[in-house]
Amino acid sequence: MHTILVVEDVDEISSNMIKALRNRGHNVERAANAKEAIEMAEANRPTMILTDLELPTFDSLMHQLRQHGDLKSLLVAIIDINNPKVQDHSVNVLRDFQALDDLIESSDGARPQ
Repeated sequence: MHTILVVEDVDEISSNMIKALRNRGHNVERAANAKEAIEMAEANRPTMILTDLELPTFDSLMHQLRQHGDLKSLLVAIIDINNPKVQDHSVNVLRDFQALDDLIESSDGARPQ
């Protein structure tokens, strides 16, 4: 089973995301900002971080992940049906939860255990 760290500052959105992910069989943790996300990722090594481009600490989160030796290869994704243009090419823009499952499955063989 995969663990997904949801980094979202809006309670209603994070609750809906967590419910949908758990219904799909994932373990889910939640952080409300970049600082919490990095601390949790260091401690628990999630399969993926699922976040939001509108997160106030999004740029800080991405910067800290890129600078962190053990976390820089961690999958990072957003789900957005509008397919926004993202300047940071390490962020996977997904249309739905099935695309998230497909990304995790395709990366299983490539990620260190």
